[in-house]
Amino acid sequence: MAPRTRRLSTVLGTLATALVVAAPASAAPVVSSRGEPASGYQIGAVTQLATDTDVPWGLDFLPDGSGVYARRDAFNIVKLSPSGVKTNLGTVPGVAGTGGEGGLLGLEVSPNFASDNYLYIYHTSANDNRIVRMKVQNNALVPSSHQVLLSGIPRNRYHNGGRLRFGPDGKLYAGTGDAQNANWAQDRNNFGGKVLRLNADGSAPTDNPFYGNGGNARYVWTYGHRNVQGLAFDGQGRLWQAELGNTVMDELNLSEKGGNYGWPACEGTSGTCSGYIAPKRTWSTASASPSGIAIVGNALFVAALRATRFYELTISGTSVGSQQTHFQGTYGRLRTVEPAPDGTLWLTTSNGDGDSTPNNSNRILRVQLN
Repeated sequence: MAPRTRRLSTVLGTLATALVVAAPASAAPVVSSRGEPASGYQIGAVTQLATDTDVPWGLDFLPDGSGVYARRDAFNIVKLSPSGVKTNLGTVPGVAGTGGEGGLLGLEVSPNFASDNYLYIYHTSANDNRIVRMKVQNNALVPSSHQVLLSGIPRNRYHNGGRLRFGPDGKLYAGTGDAQNANWAQDRNNFGGKVLRLNADGSAPTDNPFYGNGGNARYVWTYGHRNVQGLAFDGQGRLWQAELGNTVMDELNLSEKGGNYGWPACEGTSGTCSGYIAPKRTWSTASASPSGIAIVGNALFVAALRATRFYELTISGTSVGSQQTHFQGTYGRLRTVEPAPDGTLWLTTSNGDGDSTPNNSNRILRVQLN
């Protein structure tokens, strides 16, 4: 399976004729939100693929077109077919909640899944956050294949980060949080408040910007972040990051190798920001709280938690231009958005997600792009 950035070229070629697969009989009625966004896409019909009593956090796709998603507080991974059929793949060992935002978080399918069968997983343990991988065989996680790739990412009740993304370079990128200790974001020897870059086997790539510093700094790609939960690559191979702010501004950033994004001295464009890399877009914390992001063509989609809406922005050069707002208040808090192999977007909700208790009512939605 090719990384998602390479897969998008196939997706884009079929967008004009892509069809929404019929939802299961229990699906909610179709809801449409139409308009002509500057990116050239229309947000079309929305179908409900499934509901879940837990928070669907990480989400990716297998070579057969099925989705796989991580249940944050129940600690297991579910396979979901395009027709809405669920298969429990099993529980990830060693996961622990935090009474807040921790648990089973980011999930990525190996770019070489057809040959290695690996899922890459970011999760909270009793002592830290960590990145592990496990194989899937015969629709089940293989316990003996469990391997810890990177440990020691700081944990706390909140600000655990958690997003994983394979890049077109075959490297695994991970967004972390500052674990409620803002000063760690500026300490390159601490994994908190960073975007990390790993080889698929968990080792540090020798071309990382601070590899020569040794220690934890070998893994750092960018730093000075508060809580990174959105990562996506565009068609030029550039990494975009979405970051939750504190009380003033949330951020959308374009990644620069070795870049310092300013937290805690600078929040968005507020504070002492001279000498730091400026965000490409900011929102007030009340109008965003961005989590997952996805890119299709020159359209960048943002799932917003606190603001309970879905943003669509147009990438223009090294900036973002016009912005469209969809589904405001329609589905509640929105956690993750991913481009599916059939040319649609899958979108997950994150309602009742504050206490690490798997007793919520959430949905996985398929959004047509026209």
